[in-house]
Formats: sequence, C-alpha cells, structure tokens
Amino acid sequence: MTALTTNSHLALMYEQASAFLNLDQAARAQSDWFRSFRDDKDVRSFFKKKKVLAKGTSLQVTVISQIARAVVDCIEEGEPDLAPTGSEVRDIMKSATDLATKLTAAPSSWLTPGARTRGFQEPLRTLQTMPSIVPARTAGRLPMTQRRTLILRLAHAICEVCDEIPIRLITAVVARAWEETLERQVYEVLTAAERDSIRALVESKRRNQADSENTAHLAISRASVPRNRTSPVPDTRTDAQRLTQALEIVSGFADETAAIVLHDALSTAAAELGIEPNSADE
Repeated sequence: MTALTTNSHLALMYEQASAFLNLDQAARAQSDWFRSFRDDKDVRSFFKKKKVLAKGTSLQVTVISQIARAVVDCIEEGEPDLAPTGSEVRDIMKSATDLATKLTAAPSSWLTPGARTRGFQEPLRTLQTMPSIVPARTAGRLPMTQRRTLILRLAHAICEVCDEIPIRLITAVVARAWEETLERQVYEVLTAAERDSIRALVESKRRNQADSENTAHLAISRASVPRNRTSPVPDTRTDAQRLTQALEIVSGFADETAAIVLHDALSTAAAELGIEPNSADE
C-alpha cells in the first residue's frame, strides 16, 4: 500500500467512523454520526428515495455503516481492488500461454502428473483466453491520492448494499475531509467506465459468494443421513465427522474441476464457522 499523508479532517472522520462501527445496530441508528448524514441537506434526497424508505431505518443504517467502513478502509488499507488494465490482462494471458507451451513440451518421465490433469489444465486454458472476470479498463490509472482512494472506496461500499453509486452523497462525504470537493471532481474519478467496472466487480463478488454458499449447503445435504422412521437411531456424529464425510463425497466427483471447487468452497465455509474436519477420519 502506498503511504499517504492523512489530513486532519479525514483523521477526525476516521476516529468517528471507528467509534460508530463499534456500536450495535440500534445504537448506530441513534448516533450523531448517523444523524449527521441522514439529515444532511445535500444528501437528504438520497435517504428519502422510495426504495430506501421502503426498507426503513435498517437500510439507512446499512448505507451509513458502509460509509464508515469506506473511511476506515481508506486509512487502513488504501486503494480498493480495481478492474485490471488491458496490459495487465494480456500479461497474464501471455504467461499462461508460455507455461502451457512449456508443460506440453516437458517429458512425462519427470513432470508431476498433476500438471496434466483436467483440474489443472482447464483453469490454465481459462487464464490463456479470459483471465479477468470483469472487463479490462481502457484508460490508464490516475495518480493515486487519498481523496481519490476515498471516492473509490465509497463507490464500492455503497454499491454493494443498494446497487447505486450516488455521486451527490459521495461528494458530500468526501467534502467533509476536503471542503473544496465538487461533484465534477468526483465524476472525473467515477467515470461511466469506472462505474460500470465497479458494478461488475460487485456483481461478481455476489455471484462468487452465492456459489460458495450453495456448494457448501449441497455438500452438507449429501452428507446428511436421513433418520429411520420405523427405528430411529440417534446420529452421534460430530460436526467434524460430518464435514469429513462431506469432503470425501465432493473429492470423489468424476469431474475433477468440480471436485476441487466444491472441496475448496466447503472447506472455506466450514473454516469461517470454526469447524475443522476430523483428522483421524481423513
């Protein structure tokens, strides 16, 4: 991450945002931070939109929580993930093609067998033709400044929860740290192409998350043992044993790529819940 000097206004926002995020949902709705945005004359129209009002205070708190996270992330993590440039995509395609060529030429007498499996070759072919899940950016990247970083983080964060990139709201937030900020300057960062890229990244993130959750639920369902209605027998397996059996099922799929993806998704979901497979059963 590139080190950037934080101005005093942004430093104060960081302190306020951090304190806000430490509150529970109910306390956030009663906080000064929440009211300062909801009642701001420059952004009041956003929170009075029909689809925002339809979800009550809950969505308002969620949006303002995303604003707080964007401020914190701007200070702690810097620039968000962006769509790649065309050059970055081409570099990966070339590297993948070069690797595929070398693997084809390598003698099977010493090359690890895994390099010729479908589970390895199919992702490698994808990297040769379409390595990016979102369209590449055609324009060069603008010089990174902390204001630009905050604008991008706000756009990502707000789009994730309401499928919008509200320029006026973003401008009002950024102006709290840089008073001279105008909507025109925000549009210079959030061009039409940049907004399309952000929406594509958000949608891709949602799909990946949904796919991971679906595959995990599917594997767990397959591992479940139905109760015997005529002679019920208690299922004494631990969660670790159930997880182990689920992993064994997906690992045995005929489609090696599916096996790898499902195994990884299930393992990741289980790890997030603090469940580990039974090592004695693996």
